[in-house]
Amino acid sequence: MNYTMKAVLIAALVALTSACAQGPNEQQTAAATTNQVETLNESGNLATVPVDETKPFEPEPATESQYVDERDPFESFNRSMWDFNWEVLDKHILRPLAVGYTSLPQPVQQGTRSFVTNLEEPGYALNSLVQLKFKKAATGVGRFVINSTIGLLGIFDVADAMGLKRHKEDFGQTLAMVGVGNGPFIMLPGYGPTTVRDGVGDFVDSEIFPMYLIEWPWSLVKTGLKAVYSRADMLQQERLIYDSTDPYIFVKEAYFQNQNYQIFDGNPPVKEEFKLDDEFLDEID
Repeated sequence: MNYTMKAVLIAALVALTSACAQGPNEQQTAAATTNQVETLNESGNLATVPVDETKPFEPEPATESQYVDERDPFESFNRSMWDFNWEVLDKHILRPLAVGYTSLPQPVQQGTRSFVTNLEEPGYALNSLVQLKFKKAATGVGRFVINSTIGLLGIFDVADAMGLKRHKEDFGQTLAMVGVGNGPFIMLPGYGPTTVRDGVGDFVDSEIFPMYLIEWPWSLVKTGLKAVYSRADMLQQERLIYDSTDPYIFVKEAYFQNQNYQIFDGNPPVKEEFKLDDEFLDEID
């Protein structure tokens, strides 16, 4: 055998050996290269990026922080009660009565309001006394005596014409003045928005003379009349509720603002706005 023949045999033997020696890892690597896509790297050159076809793309779920009002721990229940009050009771009963009330002659409207309010006047006077508002307490007593006599049981507000203006002070405000907290916000069916403190206050006020003398069903009539003329007062502002993005939140915030306004006799404290330190502003400049 010559040298040429030996060289051919040696080359064939080497090629056969290298083919048999290729392992499974090299075969997997070769297969993986078929599942590569070409992309441009930062330098502008083509680069291959392996694609895993076994796992579909799944975006990570977005996390949202939901605001929780600590004043309103029963918001789910309260919202359902708000829907019932607004969409059922108000829509079909209270609002039609309020619209009908506004069609009555003005003296009839004023007489109804004055009569109901006169029943609450002793409660205003007593709460003013407990809050050490002696002048308002004396005014409340004077108003009740004058309107209950000369004003024919309060139908005519003679005291107002004499310069004795009404000052509403209820037991809920009295509790607030001594530091009792609001407690949870509650939306009651047929009653509307309140808090635990104001609910207790309303009950106590209903037991003050002459309120406790009014028996069923006249107590319900008194409550109904007050609800009707109070709803009539809202007819001009109800568009604000309809136009709000969340009527429930709007009514709740309006309730707390009005409550704060009454507690501080129309002059609630203004929260101090956040102000940046002058030196810090100088550093920014």
